[in-house]
Parts: sequence; structure tokens; C-alpha cells
Amino acid sequence: MNLKSSLIACTLALIVGVLAGYWVCNLQWEASESRMNESQAKQETERLEKAMEENRNLKETVSQMQIQTKKENDNEKRKYDDLLARINRGTVRVSVPTRACSDVSEAGHSGTDDRETRAELDPATAESILAVGRDGDEAIRELNMCIDQYNAVKSSIAALDKPKN
Repeated sequence: MNLKSSLIACTLALIVGVLAGYWVCNLQWEASESRMNESQAKQETERLEKAMEENRNLKETVSQMQIQTKKENDNEKRKYDDLLARINRGTVRVSVPTRACSDVSEAGHSGTDDRETRAELDPATAESILAVGRDGDEAIRELNMCIDQYNAVKSSIAALDKPKN
């Protein structure tokens, strides 16, 4: 029986040793996985924080661009309104070049001269013509702001996509 109990003890020790080895190996593997997951989580957290900071900066940049464009538009509107007021008061006159009729002659000029003269526009017509330029200028400022915003977003995204050295 001594041999039998020794054999059982050895078998039991072998089984306990294998199980203990498996358990220790499993604990080491889990610890390694945990460290790797922590490292990845830390990198992702840093990346997310960087993206959030870049988003805040981008939002501030876009907001500043919008404020600047609004100031420019308001300034140009004041100038335009002032010009219209001066036109309506008659302190500024708007005229366009025209050719004199060929059958009308003045003393000393032949009726076939193509002389240039000017025709004054009434305030409503001048306002209509000037409104085209005003609207076009405003559209250009808005488009330039749009382009600047696009470029800011593009550079922001490019900065986030750059690989770390």
C-alpha cells in the first residue's frame, strides 16, 4: 500500500502542479493583456483629449472668422447706406458716360461729331446699380469666410491624422 499511496500522491502532486502552472500562466497572460489594454486605453484617451482640444480651437477659430466677416459686412453696409443718403440728398451725383446725338449740334460743332457727354442717374436707378455691387461684394466676403473655414477644418483634420514619431 505504500507504493499505491506514493503513486496516488505523485499523481495528485502532478495534477496539482499542472493546474497551478496553468493558473499562474493564465494570471501572467491576463496581467499582460491588462497592461496592453491600459496602454491602448491611455493612447485612445490622449487622442480623444487632443481631438476635443482641437475641436474647441477650431470652433473658436470659426467663431472669430464669423465675427470678423460680420464686422466687415456691417462696416460696408454703413458705407453703402451713407453713400445712398448722400445720393438722395443730392450731395453726390451719379452719372454715366453717353454719346451725344449725332444730329444735334451746338455752335461751333458739326452735327456729325461723336462727342462724349454724361447722363445723370436718378437716385433710385443709382441705388439699383449700386446694390448689385454691394450684393456681389458681400457674397465674396461670405465665400472667402467659407473657404477660410474649410481650410481651418482641413488643417485641423490633417493635424489629427499625423502619425506620432
